[in-house]
Amino acid sequence: MKKSIIILVLISMIPALSFAQKVYQFPGQSDPIFSITIDNNWTVESADGVFTISPSSSMYSDSFVCLMWASDNPNSETAIDDIAEAASMVISTVLEDVTWAEDITDFTNNEITFVGTDGSGYYVSSEGSRTKMVTSVMLLIPPTYDDVVAFIFFATEEAYDQYEDSFLNMVLSIK
Repeated sequence: MKKSIIILVLISMIPALSFAQKVYQFPGQSDPIFSITIDNNWTVESADGVFTISPSSSMYSDSFVCLMWASDNPNSETAIDDIAEAASMVISTVLEDVTWAEDITDFTNNEITFVGTDGSGYYVSSEGSRTKMVTSVMLLIPPTYDDVVAFIFFATEEAYDQYEDSFLNMVLSIK
């Protein structure tokens, strides 16, 4: 009897779990480069080819921000360098005293090559207070599309600890 109740409970949870996530096409429905699955505990905004992803929680919505955009000129010989420089520029616009790790990480997941580096820096408020934040710049290179996508984030250590698993699942869902 217990076994059948447990099975019924698990089966009843399947629809609830499927509504707890949404699949987005990046950069949009027409001619997507890839898809990304995002839990409902994140807010997604898309404007001018840039995805902005942040936690839905008002407590963390400003302390964990992800940005994703495609190369302006993917056929350029310098497309990878250009988008990497643009991503670094965004980070240095938001954070001060950024220190980057010496190691560059690369891996392939769902046939997409990820190349990135981690760092940390300080967000300086208008009042002058400094908040330490962790950051990452990742370049995503899909196998069948001649494009490069920048995926960056910056977060307080507390916000990253809170959303790390959900964030990593989101990154690994890209296909």
